[in-house]
Amino acid sequence: MTLASQFDNLPKLLKVSEVADFTGTHERTVRRWIKDGRLGAVEHPSGLRVPRRSLWRFLGLDFALSA
Repeated sequence: MTLASQFDNLPKLLKVSEVADFTGTHERTVRRWIKDGRLGAVEHPSGLRVPRRSLWRFLGLDFALSA
């Protein structure tokens, strides 16, 4: 599976738990990244959501989508 197809298969807004699963970390770690400003997130009626583009930038993979 290519990076572009992985990106396209992710929901546009990910739950904190989904980001934790994708990155292999704990939800607490993801919330700390958001609180520190390292990972962008938006308020959603049902909780915090991370735009998939923000996750890709955070992981340093954003350049791969522009190629």
